[in-house]
Amino acid sequence: MSSVVPAEIAALAAQGFVMPAEWAPHEATQLTWPRRPEIWRGVHEEVEQTFAAFAARLSLGERVHLLVPDKEWEHRAKRLILRAGGLLPNIFFWKIDSDDVWARDHGPTCLVNPLGERRMLDWKFNAWGGKFASSLDDAIPRQLAEKLGWQRVEPGVVMEGGAIEVNGEGDLLVTEAVLLNPNRNPGWTRDGLTELLFAALGCQRIHWLGGGLEGDDTDGHIDDIARFAPGGKLLIVSPVEGDHPDRETMLANWERARGFVGPGGKPFELVGLPVPEPIHFGDEHLPASYANFYIGNDAVVVPVFSQPTDAAALSIIGGCFPDREVVGLDCRALVSQYGALHCVSQQIPSAVVLAAKFR
Repeated sequence: MSSVVPAEIAALAAQGFVMPAEWAPHEATQLTWPRRPEIWRGVHEEVEQTFAAFAARLSLGERVHLLVPDKEWEHRAKRLILRAGGLLPNIFFWKIDSDDVWARDHGPTCLVNPLGERRMLDWKFNAWGGKFASSLDDAIPRQLAEKLGWQRVEPGVVMEGGAIEVNGEGDLLVTEAVLLNPNRNPGWTRDGLTELLFAALGCQRIHWLGGGLEGDDTDGHIDDIARFAPGGKLLIVSPVEGDHPDRETMLANWERARGFVGPGGKPFELVGLPVPEPIHFGDEHLPASYANFYIGNDAVVVPVFSQPTDAAALSIIGGCFPDREVVGLDCRALVSQYGALHCVSQQIPSAVVLAAKFR
């Protein structure tokens, strides 16, 4: 397969479009309500409460675009969010059906340029290599763009938002386990994908980590392993002692990260994140990670797991985002389906503030 960048993507690059860092100002956050009790293995009510608490906290600092299949689910979500203390005037309900809740992956990647123009990247979505049904999820960016009045561009490759992490300063963080997996884009090379992603996201440097967490059915998304923070910091899951199933993978990733060079030719400051004790659902090891936090306009919402390491994780992440409140949200029910807060959210950047920053 040719690695030539599609003309529409090359045009975005020529017009200065970039994917801003998650900590840049948001217009809104997209969430997709958990409307399929049958897939949650007995914890659907707890998952709905987690979503309600998450949406409620975000609504205090920004709009929330919440996808629901119909009016009945809208009423149910409203009731739970209101009970959780949410500001309902800041929550906009869109009647868009879905296969699942993972908005980070089925939602669009949003770009901004120096003129304050915005675009949605509509990647192909195949449910992490064809593992699950995905036709409804794959149609979400098109429907959302129509409802919000955004222009939409299709890069033409399979990609998930949880597979890419940017700092808004030219750096892109990915894993080989996902991007080079033949279940996504067979025939594409590392160089071809790099060329495409540089043009599509406005990046100049790519940093490859290796594998992901044990039990992660995405094959190893970056947002469970390492996240950028302002000031040249890179939050990364620390290597763990003993016979933890992630020990060797995290040791290897940590050594790679030590060699990463960011803006101005400076190495990143590595900030280690603690690792919770292994969490299981039956015999399954779950990919519980504090790295799966979400950065809202006025808060960083961090998954916690009722473990002694929760407090240390909140303190470390809070130290990297001193301008925001750090909120822990119990994600033991949510991680039963192998994801957490970053996996279920997708930021929609503010155009006006970012355009001013570019000038």
